[in-house]
Amino acid sequence: MDTSFLPEYLELLVKNWLSWNQSQQYSVELTEVFAQKNVDKIKNMFDGRLSFGTAGLRAAMGPGFKRMNDLVVVQSAQGLLYYMLSVFGDSLKTSGIIIGYDGRYNSKRFAELTSQVFLRHSIKVYLMNEVCPTPFVAFGIKLYKCCGGVMVTASHNPKEDNGYKVFWNNGAQIISPVDKNIQKSITEHLEPEGVWNTEDIYNNSLLVNPLIDLQKHYNSFIDKMLFPNLDKKKTNIIFTYTPMHGVGYPYIKNVFENAKFNPVIVVEQQKDPNPEFPTVPFPNPEEGKSALKLAIETAENNCSRIIIANDPDADRMAVAEHPIGSEGWKIFTGNELGALLGWWVIHSYKKIHGKTHPKLVVLSSTVSSAILKSMAKIEGIRFEETLTGFKWMGNRADQLSAEGYSVIYAFEESIGYMCGSEVLDKDGISAAVKIAELAIYLEKENSTLSSALEFIYKQYGWHLSVNSYFICTDSLTIKKIFESIRQINNQPNNYPKSILGGRYSIKSVRDMTTGYDSSTIDHKPVLAVSKSSQMITFNFDNGLIATLRTSGTEPKIKYYAELCSDPENSSDVNRLKSVLNEMVEAIIEEFLKPHENSLIFRSN
Repeated sequence: MDTSFLPEYLELLVKNWLSWNQSQQYSVELTEVFAQKNVDKIKNMFDGRLSFGTAGLRAAMGPGFKRMNDLVVVQSAQGLLYYMLSVFGDSLKTSGIIIGYDGRYNSKRFAELTSQVFLRHSIKVYLMNEVCPTPFVAFGIKLYKCCGGVMVTASHNPKEDNGYKVFWNNGAQIISPVDKNIQKSITEHLEPEGVWNTEDIYNNSLLVNPLIDLQKHYNSFIDKMLFPNLDKKKTNIIFTYTPMHGVGYPYIKNVFENAKFNPVIVVEQQKDPNPEFPTVPFPNPEEGKSALKLAIETAENNCSRIIIANDPDADRMAVAEHPIGSEGWKIFTGNELGALLGWWVIHSYKKIHGKTHPKLVVLSSTVSSAILKSMAKIEGIRFEETLTGFKWMGNRADQLSAEGYSVIYAFEESIGYMCGSEVLDKDGISAAVKIAELAIYLEKENSTLSSALEFIYKQYGWHLSVNSYFICTDSLTIKKIFESIRQINNQPNNYPKSILGGRYSIKSVRDMTTGYDSSTIDHKPVLAVSKSSQMITFNFDNGLIATLRTSGTEPKIKYYAELCSDPENSSDVNRLKSVLNEMVEAIIEEFLKPHENSLIFRSN
């Protein structure tokens, strides 16, 4: 393969990859790229390394150090191994590591390669023998007291992608400095140590398949969180379920049967894992109607009025309801589901224990609705806000538990929910159980999910939100947009003062990228700063909170806005909606300038 046309540094990187890689999977693609002498494309594949972001390593599958492939996985596993040995020593050998994988192309292969890396060093490996939900890895770490875990998944990303999510010994996703230390260890152990042949791993006595035992213990965990004395079979509700071509169905089926629910009606076309995701343009139930089209058809054909959907690795959950007497479907937003599940967890606790107490904790991320904060204030429990992502909520929940608090619930607006603290990550399986349980409870109270949501907002104040995104694949455009917001007239920390010509004033600005917060005495944010992603939050005089940020896993600029009312002043909801929509439109046009910057609008 001719590499002479490349710059010297890039040629060396390519030669290193070619000399270390023993997989022939991408040989045709590489031959074509080099025949075209496309230096920019080759640079994009080889110049740099994948690094741990919001959800671990995640990228398109293909050749190069910046893609997901056998070599990158082996190098990542070796870096993880040697760092874990430096932290845990010989206890790593007996405590071991747990590994799971989803139904994407190469996921099982990546899991087997990771297992081989650890087995070669006489370390016990709990390897799932079938595809499994991501939360099973987080749960398994705590169950078996492992030193850590790996889940091979790209969650809801396009079919071209795969990923590598690492959990630590507390059962939560890794955060700094662990991620940086693993990254450093990867660069120190790049040469593969004879791990390519994975056929013999299944003959190794140190390899354990935990799936049946883990499922049994997971069912026990679900049993403990069920609302007592609720007859879940005596109901007129039929639940339609879709795993979105992912791993969820056998696990939902098992858990619902064990918890004594009636069986779900599954969307047959999406029932089994399929790495092509043939029936959905994006395998993400968060996309709304376009992703739930087949589920709605299935539900309507089976007189079902509630749809539950998991994403392909079953850590997220979406819900839709066809309220009785209504003409259409109500697809709940992540914030609305966060409110419903939060209310149900707190309400259940009060019903069982008689009252709440200050040692109970609920959490949500900084881009999520403030509804839990409002609930906590009225219910006399503790609320905490974290940075975006369940890695922050999971680790904070672990810290709070160690301090004697009881973490009963956490959520993020991107349809992620953590019910209890047995799984220190978002869990679409347990969330599905709790939402189904709530729907049946409400039916017995002659209510629905939709009417319960209205009751919640009347009780705790309306929390109206608008969340969406633009697609932008040009990193320079993204950088220009955010720099123009934080440097008006090229002056540092000179942010907009208002929108709509001064009609709505901005009270304070928090920039989590640069580490600036105009509301604090030292102008530094309370939460940890992350320079690797863009995130700016605006607090307006009228109470609107709006955040602009880049996605950690997709080429998106996301925006979040919420306007709240006090419970005693929540009657004029239509006026609030009007103000919210007016302000969001202005923020988009004045700050993001989508037409000027050629941003692609969300399709639905």
